[in-house]
Amino acid sequence: MVISAQERLADVVAAAVEVAAEAAEAGTYTADLARTLTAVVGKVGARIAIDAETRGFSSGWTEAVAFSRARARQG
Repeated sequence: MVISAQERLADVVAAAVEVAAEAAEAGTYTADLARTLTAVVGKVGARIAIDAETRGFSSGWTEAVAFSRARARQG
């Protein structure tokens, strides 16, 4: 089962919100925690986006090469 980039990012954001809610309930939520969670979501989100772009490029490249080879054989 392949998880989409959107699903992966949604999982990361949900986890960050869960941590923030637990910290708020415990009375330990601070501006530093907010900045840290924001940075984590940003960094993981960037990695997810890069991974998705790389997979998309790789998939498209493979498809283009296969198409070119098929045309060359017909040719």
